[in-house]
Amino acid sequence: MMILFSLVLSFFPKYFIEFYILYILVYLGITSVIMMRSNPLLRERRSLGEIANARTLYEEKKASELVNKDEEYLKETTEVMKKNFSSMGIMFLYMIILVLIYNYVIIRFVTNIDNTLYKFGFFVLYFELLYGVSFLMNRRVLKFQTNIPMAPTSYKITEKGVIATDRSGVFLPSKYLVDAQISQNRDKKYVEIKSSSKFPFHVRLYSQDIDKVAELIERVKKIELKKQSSAES
Repeated sequence: MMILFSLVLSFFPKYFIEFYILYILVYLGITSVIMMRSNPLLRERRSLGEIANARTLYEEKKASELVNKDEEYLKETTEVMKKNFSSMGIMFLYMIILVLIYNYVIIRFVTNIDNTLYKFGFFVLYFELLYGVSFLMNRRVLKFQTNIPMAPTSYKITEKGVIATDRSGVFLPSKYLVDAQISQNRDKKYVEIKSSSKFPFHVRLYSQDIDKVAELIERVKKIELKKQSSAES
């Protein structure tokens, strides 16, 4: 892609804006398709209705009280938010610097180059440098990412899985609970459900009655296993 950018800027500079817009549209389209195919969480959005409409086994409406008492969890989420905002600020500043350099340095320098091949070589070098800087900055951003569990402030457990009733958008179809790692923390009153496969989830269900929550999670797993056994036979 860097070669294509360089070719357009060197030989067809007046069409660069159109080419760039086309590139963005194609990139977004391809990225969306890849994400839908590779991320089970996005593919499973259709399960939301099934979980919500299934028979409710348990509903927790006051999990927020327990979440707010978990100082360690609040500290972790606050730190991640701070680092994410800091990273966004750095990226925004980086984009501004790029625009300034391109408008006031690159353009003036390139206009003095008569040989089109030299222009092409210069743009290739320019985009290679941009890629290198962007790669290093992305590594810095990813270094700050940590696996903080999602903790809905209210949720339901149904025969089809777990679904948040707040705005967090958390949901777990029953088929992914079967192989999940499930643990309890009695001091902080939560059941933690963590992915043991490629399906990306890490959820904490806070409740005053974690025994009930754990029992119902196991019940949902048994329903799913029975369903899978029937389908195979």
